[in-house]
Amino acid sequence: MAGRGKLFLGSVGVLVGLVVVGLAWRSWYLASQKKILPAPAEDPLPRLGPRGDFVGSSACQECHRRQHESWHATFHRTMTQKATPQTVLAPFDDVRLESRGRRYELTRSGDRFEVNLVDPDWESAQIGDGRESSAIDREAERHRVTRPVVMTTGSHHVQGYWIPGDRGNLLRQIPWYFHIAEQRWMPREDAFLEPPRSPRHFITWNDNCLTCHSTGGRPGMSETTLEVQTEAAELGISCEACHGAGRKHVARHAAASRVGGSAVTKAVSDSADPTIVNPARLDHRGASRVCGQCHSTFLSPNQQDYLANGYRYRPGDDLSTAFQTVVADSPLHTRMEQLGKPVYWTDGACWVGGREYLGHVDSKCHTVGKMSCLSCHSMHDAPADDQLIRGMRGDQACLQCHTRFTGSRLTQHTHHAAGSTGSRCYNCHMPHTSYALLGAIRSHRVDSPKVVSIRGGGRPNACNLCHLDRSARWASERMVEWYGHKPAELVEEEQTVASWVLLVLQGDPVQRAVAIWHAGWMPARTASGTDWLVPHLAEQLDDVYSVNRWLAWQALKSDPAHVQLAFDFVGPRPGREAVWLRLRKEWASGSEGLDPDLARRTVLVPGEGLDRKRTEKLLLERDYREVSVPE
Repeated sequence: MAGRGKLFLGSVGVLVGLVVVGLAWRSWYLASQKKILPAPAEDPLPRLGPRGDFVGSSACQECHRRQHESWHATFHRTMTQKATPQTVLAPFDDVRLESRGRRYELTRSGDRFEVNLVDPDWESAQIGDGRESSAIDREAERHRVTRPVVMTTGSHHVQGYWIPGDRGNLLRQIPWYFHIAEQRWMPREDAFLEPPRSPRHFITWNDNCLTCHSTGGRPGMSETTLEVQTEAAELGISCEACHGAGRKHVARHAAASRVGGSAVTKAVSDSADPTIVNPARLDHRGASRVCGQCHSTFLSPNQQDYLANGYRYRPGDDLSTAFQTVVADSPLHTRMEQLGKPVYWTDGACWVGGREYLGHVDSKCHTVGKMSCLSCHSMHDAPADDQLIRGMRGDQACLQCHTRFTGSRLTQHTHHAAGSTGSRCYNCHMPHTSYALLGAIRSHRVDSPKVVSIRGGGRPNACNLCHLDRSARWASERMVEWYGHKPAELVEEEQTVASWVLLVLQGDPVQRAVAIWHAGWMPARTASGTDWLVPHLAEQLDDVYSVNRWLAWQALKSDPAHVQLAFDFVGPRPGREAVWLRLRKEWASGSEGLDPDLARRTVLVPGEGLDRKRTEKLLLERDYREVSVPE
């Protein structure tokens, strides 16, 4: 019996040993099948400093002090910055944020900013593996991490924040933005015009933002090893982004200074210098391309090469040397339309703000004339807000070329009183029909107003973006009478109902956004009156697109009676509903004297509010396409 016992115990021992060895082998084998992730870098910021031919803006300062100072005051410089108490504009002192089932706890300790959140690396990996969102949600709280905020993007309108990722110097964005004017946090998904059911985003700076938000950037990313070793000569948009890498230029002038002192250096400076690019010395097409390297929509012709080395564009080159620019009616744009991210209106005008180059190069002022971006803008001789050269906020921007439209000739052409907003060239030829940054932006395709049907995504016309209370037929009749246009082909409602009302009731998300913004634009409020707008704007406080709720709130606040209106555009619906119900009630009680003709055009019933029967009929024709604006 004792022998059998020993034999049994021995057998068990062997079996256990085999099991242990088997488990160890299985663990090793499974681990060997996974990609090995490089460890996070000790310094999570991109590796900064001179690289290749890039030397950094400090090398320009000694010889170009005035230009350096003027550039230093721009928002281009502060586009991307290291996170410090001076650069972080949002409050981080024990702030708690919640959105879409996730909690974010922000803290600050001295110069250090931190966020506690569900690990975005873990969650993005779960999504990438195709796991159900409900399963991810159940586990999420077990994967909370605390990460330092190391970098910021934006300093003018909104600011975003970046935290270290799980490998190399990968940077992931906290999915929140801080709105500077309103001094409030907003979820990233609600800061962009995109469908209400948009999934949670995990944006990485290294491959999405580096190209236009830094200078001399190289993603240093590999699709095979997942390695991330991102480099940049400088954060933000600095001298060499527009003038080209400066190593040869600095060396040339240093050598001239050693040889002959200041006289020789001045002679070198005054002559054309092949070692650097001065956009002002390029022709109008070349100068505009310098801006177009960022202010356009483009794709990489070789994604693998881009991820490794970045774009190879250098100022003065044709954009095609580095980019596939997305133009209207191209296969690239057709693909973007299929993905719900179109860039152009049906007439070929760009509807995405920040992509002004796409409209600019489609203007006759550029294709036939010699207008460049520098005709109106400057990085060195203009205020930081819009970089418009002094005098270019008025008609002078156009009159510098169109000299015959002065004095009485201008009013004969515009059919509006001299000095009025209706007589401003750009209000008709560059209307606010692009969308970005929670607002409408001027189109940079300089063209003449044209009335078209809004059905199918037609671009709103300039006349009805000022005369909000008038129909498209009314605008078409003016075009026929004044400029000999053919009458616009319009459906019945467009002949009788105010175009603005149709845009907010029947338009697609971008049409609605552009229209709602104009309800807060002072020239439009002056031309159209404001006593009929409140019930419509109150209705838009319930738009399914959160951006349009924001725009309606902002438009309402342009009225002195509602300048302090409190409204949480991403809050629970019952709280939002209380606001719009109160606005409707207040308007109804004081609207009995509304002009009957105006009420009919704007689908209102004096003393009540919206004409519900007519409104419901119009809503049956709404364009319910889901659209994301690829800012």
